[in-house]
Amino acid sequence: DMARAEGYFNAAVKGLDELGDAMYYNDQQPDKILYRGMAMLKLGRESEAKALFERFVAYGQEHMNDNVKIDYFAVSLPDLLIWEGDLNVRNKVHCNYMSGLGYLGLGDYEQASMALGKAYELDKNHQGVQYHLSMVQEMKM
Repeated sequence: DMARAEGYFNAAVKGLDELGDAMYYNDQQPDKILYRGMAMLKLGRESEAKALFERFVAYGQEHMNDNVKIDYFAVSLPDLLIWEGDLNVRNKVHCNYMSGLGYLGLGDYEQASMALGKAYELDKNHQGVQYHLSMVQEMKM
């Protein structure tokens, strides 16, 4: 049912596409933006999707060595981040995850595997990294 599928893809491309660190509950989650770009591909909007995926890669590369500090006045810190481990390591996980998602969207499965693999080495419990790394490994086969 292609007409119905197109309706769902059109619904999927709506939303925010601002990339960030997704530290607070109301921040847009990166995988949702990835799927937004994949819906664009299904609708034939390749250049728009490619630009979005390239922004993922650029974000990861540009912010990899940021020195992260928490805004302690924020009211929605998930998982009590103020007491968790090294925020700079968490940032490296996030940046590798972002780059990996971008490479996945671009169809560069080798680079996606490398970036997601680096994120996995730093945080084996990151569910988004686990899921997308297994997705990339399946696509490489």
